[in-house]
Amino acid sequence: NDLGKSHSTIPLLLGYAQLQAFYLYKYHEAIQTINEILLMPQLKGHDKAKAKILLADVNLLTGEIWEASLLYSQVEKEFKYDIWGEDAKFKNAKISYYTGNFKWAKAQLDVLKGSTSKLIANDALELSLLITDNTTLDTNTLPLFIFAQTDLLIYQNKFDEALLKYDTLLTAFPSHSLNDEIIYRKAQ
Repeated sequence: NDLGKSHSTIPLLLGYAQLQAFYLYKYHEAIQTINEILLMPQLKGHDKAKAKILLADVNLLTGEIWEASLLYSQVEKEFKYDIWGEDAKFKNAKISYYTGNFKWAKAQLDVLKGSTSKLIANDALELSLLITDNTTLDTNTLPLFIFAQTDLLIYQNKFDEALLKYDTLLTAFPSHSLNDEIIYRKAQ
């Protein structure tokens, strides 16, 4: 309030929106804050990318999966050879993973393994290996699909539902290769 809303306060506004969404669970207010940023005249490209990615993150948090995917795709297309484009591509690949489109997710993740960002490359490698390990030998992808949906629940801070799904997976598929991952995630 003291500094106002301008180009120089965009990092503060983005941080405030992130606080509203991920810690205070005020999703509507966070979306309003981000939209105010996006409506600023002569918005710099990277600020626009950051705002759109955060808006997509909030949409994913609230269950608006396809709206999030659309925003990630816009950033990915506009910043194809930039870290923001790679980040958006990774998050879009995770949406494919969450929705059970494992082949597409793996294809996107395999491209991202060569990312210039070590964090994105490592995260892409980890998720790609998870998909490979649990789809190569077993043609039944239902356990992995439920596991992916549970990962989305964790992202959305629905921990009680996630724990129930993990327990269901352990009971329904007692000798599945995902069981070590499930136990690890439960511990986390």
